[in-house]
Amino acid sequence: MTEESALIVEGSVSAALVTVLQTAVLRMIPYAIPAVALLALDLIYGVKAAKFRDEKVRASTAIRRTTTKFFSYLCWLILASTLAISFDKNWLEWGVLAVVYANEGLSIIGNYLETKGLSFSIAGVYKGIVKWISGKVGVDVEPGEIIKEKENEKD
Repeated sequence: MTEESALIVEGSVSAALVTVLQTAVLRMIPYAIPAVALLALDLIYGVKAAKFRDEKVRASTAIRRTTTKFFSYLCWLILASTLAISFDKNWLEWGVLAVVYANEGLSIIGNYLETKGLSFSIAGVYKGIVKWISGKVGVDVEPGEIIKEKENEKD
C-alpha cells in the first residue's frame, strides 16, 4: 500500500467515525435533559442527607462530585447512543439509560428518605426487581426490608 492510499484510507475511516460520533451526540440531546434534572436532585438531596448526618458539607466537594457525575452521565449517554447506532436497535439506548437513570433515582429516593429519618435498602429493591424479571410469581421482599425506620444513631 502506498503512502497516498494509506492517507486516503485513514481519512475515510476518520470521516466515518466522526459522522457516527456526531450522530450519537445529536441523538443523546433529548436524554441529557433528564440527566441534568437527576443531577440537580442528587445534589440537593445529597447535601440535605449529609447535613442530616451532621457531616460538614463543603461547596467544593459538592461541586466536584456533581461535575464528576455529569461527565459520567455524558459517557453513559454517548455509549448508549453509539450502541443504538452500531446495532441499529433503539431499545439498547433506552435500556442502558433506564438502568443508569433508575440507579440514580434510587439514590435520590434514599437520600430523601434519610432526611425524613427513614432507611432505604437498595439491595431489597434490586432483589425484588431480579425476582420479578426472572419470572417468579411471589416476590418475598417485605416492604419493611425496603423502607424501614432508621435507628437513631445520634442518641
